[in-house]
Amino acid sequence: MPKENKMSSRQCEHATKSGARCRANAISESTTCFVHNEALAEKRTAARRRGGENKRRAVLDPDSPKISLRSGSDSLDITGRLLDSLLRGEADPKVINSAVGLLSFWQRAHSTEVHERRIAALEAALEATQNTGPQGAPDRIEGAQQFGARGEES
Repeated sequence: MPKENKMSSRQCEHATKSGARCRANAISESTTCFVHNEALAEKRTAARRRGGENKRRAVLDPDSPKISLRSGSDSLDITGRLLDSLLRGEADPKVINSAVGLLSFWQRAHSTEVHERRIAALEAALEATQNTGPQGAPDRIEGAQQFGARGEES
C-alpha cells in the first residue's frame, strides 16, 4: 500500500444539507475544512469581519484633491490614472471596473450635452439667417456663385 504524502490535500468529511460531501480541502490535522471546523468558529467570525471592513475601504484618501470632469481631456486623464493604478496593483479591479463604468456613462452624457449645445447654436444661426431676408440668403452671400448656390451659373 503506497505511503500517504503529508502534503496531499484531503477532502472535508462534512455532509452538506443535500447530503453531498463538502468539496473543500480539510485543514491540516483535521477532517474538516475551515468553514465546517467547529473549533475555528471565532476565527471564521474574525475573518468575515476583516473581509467586510476591507470591502468598504475608501479608494481615495480624504485629503486627495477633488476630481474634475469638465472636459473630455479630464476623463482621459482619469482613465490613464485608473489604468496605471490597476496595473501597479494599487487598486482593486472591482473598484476600477465600477469607476470605468461610471466614467463611460459620464462620457456619453457629456458628449450628448456638447452635441445638444452645438445643434442649438446651429439652429439659432439658421433662424437668424432666415430672418434677415434676401440679403442673408445663400445666393446673396459673397462668393456663393462659385458654388452654384440657388441655380446661379458657376
